[in-house]
Amino acid sequence: VDQVPGQQLGCWACRCQTKAPQERDWSPMWRAKVEELSLRGMTLRSLMSFYQETLLPMPGWNYAPSDHKTRDVVRRAIIPLTSREESAYAVSALNRDGPQRAQVMVTHNWGNCFKDLLAAIISDAVQESSFTLSANLLDEDCAFVCEILAQSGRLDDTYWICAFAVNQHICICHKNPYDRDPLTNELHPVCSCSSVNLVDPDGRSTASEVNKFDDMMHHLVEAGGCRQVIAVDQSLDLFQRAWCVAEIAEAKRLQMSQALKVTSKATILQRAQTLANLDISSMRAASDADKQLILDKITRSMSIEQFNAELRSLIFDRKSGLLASWHAMDSAEQLAEVGRLVRWGLADAGTGKVWKAWEAQE
Repeated sequence: VDQVPGQQLGCWACRCQTKAPQERDWSPMWRAKVEELSLRGMTLRSLMSFYQETLLPMPGWNYAPSDHKTRDVVRRAIIPLTSREESAYAVSALNRDGPQRAQVMVTHNWGNCFKDLLAAIISDAVQESSFTLSANLLDEDCAFVCEILAQSGRLDDTYWICAFAVNQHICICHKNPYDRDPLTNELHPVCSCSSVNLVDPDGRSTASEVNKFDDMMHHLVEAGGCRQVIAVDQSLDLFQRAWCVAEIAEAKRLQMSQALKVTSKATILQRAQTLANLDISSMRAASDADKQLILDKITRSMSIEQFNAELRSLIFDRKSGLLASWHAMDSAEQLAEVGRLVRWGLADAGTGKVWKAWEAQE
């Protein structure tokens, strides 16, 4: 997550930095907010309902699945829709199944195509290693995707996505210095609600909802377990966002199960070497102040060079790195994917839409 200037302080910790405070060190109000955030997961049923029944026919804005990013959806759908309640979407009356305890933490960058974010989550639910097929099927027939998820027993799977879980009305809704619609190049409008956007330059605000992500991850792990899905954009830009990389590192430190979802295996094989020289000091954050806060926190416990070495190991280690499973996909796993594809094909009642979507990804 990499959107809110001066407020994304909860994502920075990793196993080579100072550990997050233990729960016993939290103040009662801090603990209450952490627990509240952890209960703002959304079921896949709710996410599909948002996409199919709310976003696609959104009045006053023509959502274009291939062009609009997560930040566009936040600005033009999530914020306006929740303006009256002045709440996070997950706790609003609009959330079909209501807020749930999160089973999966989704790490993503707001510059990613929103359709691809949802496709990555769907691919996780149905155990696909890449998400192009899911993305193509979202274009072809959302109702069919819901059918597949229902038949697989996955509609109740619960995901934590910051865009829906964080109350944007206390973060960013009144300010928009740079988010423009990619089709019109116009700045997205700001919100007229009565909420006050919090300013939290040192990351210590009890009321803030964007400075507690590491504590929330810790709480979810301690309270019964949580895993992480890393939804990678097609250009792998996620790995150049300081907050996203630090969130991945924190999940690793907490020994959370991690699943990397990319558009295709070819993307990883072709572009993996662009990650070989990752350097936290050259990554982007929402502001220079944010970036300096990250670097300052790292250097309290180790050098930037050591952090970078740990980071590259986290991604490239041949046995445990995030890319290891992609390089080592064996014939049994490939057959399993083919088996799932055949089941999807049988479920489309002879329309051929699955095979058409499959061919489009090749």
